[in-house]
Amino acid sequence: MAARRALEETAEMRALSAEGFGLQRVVETREAVAAAQRGAVVPPLDLRAIANGVAAGNAAVRRVREAGGERLRESAAAYVALPAIVTKIDDAISERGEVLDRASPALGRLRKAIASTQVEVRDRTTAIARSPRYRSMLQDDVVTLREGRFVVPVKAEFSGEFKGIVHDSSASGQTYFVEPLETLEANNKLRALRVQEEHEVARILGELSSLVGAHAPQLEMNAEIYATLDLVHAKADLAELGRCEPQALVDEPALIVVDGRHPLLDDRAVPQSLHLGEDVRMLLISGPNMGGKTVTLKMVGLFVLLTYAGMQLPAAPGTTVGRFERLFTDIGDEQSIAQNASTFSAHLRRIGEILRSAGPRALILVDEIGSGTEPAAGAALAIALLERFLELGALTVATTHASELKLFAHATGGVQNASVRFDPKTYAPTYQLDLGAPGQSLAFPLARAMDVDPAVVERAERVLSSSERDYDRALAELAEVRSQAASERDALARERKRLDALEAEAARRGEALEEERRRFAREAEGRLAERLRSFVRELEQRSGGRGRAKVTSGQSAALSRTLGELHRELGIDSKRRGGEETPQEIRVGDRVVVGPLEQEGTVVEVGDDDVVVQIGAMRTTAKKSDLRSTVQTGAPARERSSAQTPSAEIAARAMPEIDVRGKRFVEAEPLVEQWLDEAALLGHSPLRLIHGKGTGLLGRGLQQYLKTHPSVRSVRYGDENEGGSGVTIVELR
Repeated sequence: MAARRALEETAEMRALSAEGFGLQRVVETREAVAAAQRGAVVPPLDLRAIANGVAAGNAAVRRVREAGGERLRESAAAYVALPAIVTKIDDAISERGEVLDRASPALGRLRKAIASTQVEVRDRTTAIARSPRYRSMLQDDVVTLREGRFVVPVKAEFSGEFKGIVHDSSASGQTYFVEPLETLEANNKLRALRVQEEHEVARILGELSSLVGAHAPQLEMNAEIYATLDLVHAKADLAELGRCEPQALVDEPALIVVDGRHPLLDDRAVPQSLHLGEDVRMLLISGPNMGGKTVTLKMVGLFVLLTYAGMQLPAAPGTTVGRFERLFTDIGDEQSIAQNASTFSAHLRRIGEILRSAGPRALILVDEIGSGTEPAAGAALAIALLERFLELGALTVATTHASELKLFAHATGGVQNASVRFDPKTYAPTYQLDLGAPGQSLAFPLARAMDVDPAVVERAERVLSSSERDYDRALAELAEVRSQAASERDALARERKRLDALEAEAARRGEALEEERRRFAREAEGRLAERLRSFVRELEQRSGGRGRAKVTSGQSAALSRTLGELHRELGIDSKRRGGEETPQEIRVGDRVVVGPLEQEGTVVEVGDDDVVVQIGAMRTTAKKSDLRSTVQTGAPARERSSAQTPSAEIAARAMPEIDVRGKRFVEAEPLVEQWLDEAALLGHSPLRLIHGKGTGLLGRGLQQYLKTHPSVRSVRYGDENEGGSGVTIVELR
């Protein structure tokens, strides 16, 4: 479908324009190219324009091929760059249309000779003009040019005495412009050089014209492609200015407009929505004059035509245009005295054309259908026409003031009433379209608003039949209710939007607070861990170096209560970590986490309700219910025992030294890392890493690893009394 391709081109161009793509202004050169093709010599300015056009096209198509979409590249596929034309014309002709000296070597030499000869002739003529011998004969000592030759102004009475050739005279006849005989030969030489220059320029222009003529067909093709890109670029610019959105295209005859704005009203347009398709084949719009019914009608027609022209629509996403083969309109007054046609007969003539040509893929737009004649007859004729439009399968949008048509729309399937909204208090139009209910014409309120005599309006209301008054009153009440509902709906929409914004802001603040809470928790956990290490060091000092520190059950309970209170006061989550469970059966050697301390250790003694856990160099007594397993529960004891690695043994020992002699680097590295973590937790420093001397590879590898570890401050080999090069001393931060 051509419309689909055109819309895709517009969308691609809009994306390309957003990246800074633009087109240079060029001059129409079609006639100049055609003249060159016929063998004529093209003037310099036209050649310059041709070169500029070719250069602009080359640049635009190159950018399209590099960054444009598929449709744009297809549109420019037939373009052939002609750099030779640009180069040759650039070398020969300036932007002002002057043939340059560099156009040919011969022209350059001629112009140099002309310049030097001109200086010579001017100097000789000036010398004559200033000579005392001729002073009395000359009006002035100024040298001028006549017919390309240098002359002096001679008084008329001395024209016979002054030897030379007269080329001109003043308007008064008192002065003759005479070429002195002394400069005749030099002037002749200058003239001959200028003739040669003219011939050379003509030859250059003829050569360039022949070059253009030889490529005339391709130049015309390139110009067409450039014009196409220019048109698509204009569509993209208009879409950007109008805040347009790409519409959907479907094959069936349908039209969905979502918040559409009349393209010619700019910011004054009030968004309107409507739906025509399988369910709703006809839309009857009623309401007061000056309310915007015709604006809606024209917007519908323009949206279809703009879509088929490949232009995006000033409407919200979701707008859809189907495939129509004919678009019929009957809008406006086409009365003609010359054709003996009244308003009504002009409408009938147009309606007749529509009836003869309309079909299932037709869109019919009729303004004030059935108007211009006796109201009852006009309404009857309008109903018959609308029924015929439905039989033909066409989609129709019509405006009306007739109550009979409003009732027809209400009672007929596939037909929907619509009305333009107005303020029920001031009767001022809001230009908003409401679907599903007819509108009032407001003849009497508008008459009062336009200062019609109140007595006349009151008399008109009495003349109106009671049934029509009741109908009009019912419509007025319905319009007021609908207006209030619409106002409340708009207010609710605004409130919902405000609440959504507040909810988003609350969520954002909640995330910020949660992140702050997590950061605070991390800092608090770090400080608690530091306090725990200080506590362990104090226990070791109190033990006087006699074995490992032992924490009694009372001390453990007190410490647990203190840590629990701190967790609660600081808001730190002290619940079990994901994936950890209370072990079903606790055995010696199990790796567990002591909940109140949030520290990992190894079970060394098991009682009825309590267990003793080795955490680094510290032993503590804890209740079984406060323990969490760090291995899969339900595994046989044998499997758990065999699953323990050397790193677990070292972690359980948690001594200030580790021995990895006889291991490879890949085996020793994880053990050393676990050892460092445990030592950092318990505050051990300095540490003693025993790796042996051997080949030295293990020691060097571990030292290189330790230098990059975040917990390590310094690394050195041990002194002689510390083990020498077989030991590395590690200072922690």
